Amino acid sequence: MAHLIQVENISKEYINGDVITPVLHEVSFSIQEGEFVALMGPSGSGKSTLMHCLGFLDRFSSGSYLFRERDVTLISDTERALMRREEVGFVFQSFFLLPKSRVIDNVILPMVYARISQKKREQIARQALDSVGLSHRVQHLSNQLSGGERQRVAIARALVNNPKMIFADEPTGNLDTKSGEIVLKILQDLNEEKGTTIIMVTHELEAAQFAKRIIRVRDGGVLGDEKVIDRRKGAFHK
Repeated sequence: MAHLIQVENISKEYINGDVITPVLHEVSFSIQEGEFVALMGPSGSGKSTLMHCLGFLDRFSSGSYLFRERDVTLISDTERALMRREEVGFVFQSFFLLPKSRVIDNVILPMVYARISQKKREQIARQALDSVGLSHRVQHLSNQLSGGERQRVAIARALVNNPKMIFADEPTGNLDTKSGEIVLKILQDLNEEKGTTIIMVTHELEAAQFAKRIIRVRDGGVLGDEKVIDRRKGAFHK
């Protein structure tokens, strides 16, 4: 497997007037294409900031960040936006669905600027919804769904541009145990069956154990980097 991400001595600080708030401190690691990696740590450890920078939503303050051997620190905001659209999908704890729009319309959203017909967009959206077991919810409004179903819609939305990498930020944080396991099993299946690289932020060991590797983050630094031997096998029923 080739290196997808390489970061070396990366740091991040936020500056507000005379106040400087350091968040990440000289972090180094690499992620290969096809890995399922959990960034695990307590609240305030810097793991979400790390994910946002890796996903081209924010910039590191210093250090080296190579994505497919390309120096991300040297590219423009326009190029970063293009990489976000073409390379990655995002799944967030709060779902970020349009509550009074149909499920299928929420899933179509990332394809608005794609040069494909509306018919093709709907076909792709339906396939993505089927892959997460929600083909029977296509015409429902998103506010008519359970929390677990909404997160599965969010995963379907992340899939429609066929990303090589998915960032999931606390994807089970608002879910009950059963719904959370369904969501984690979907991510696990995407990794194992399609080879999608998954980078998941979590503070829960139970969730992290669905990954193949855990990078432990605390106080802005990496405390440990270990492979998961006994991966959880949650049941998933459509």
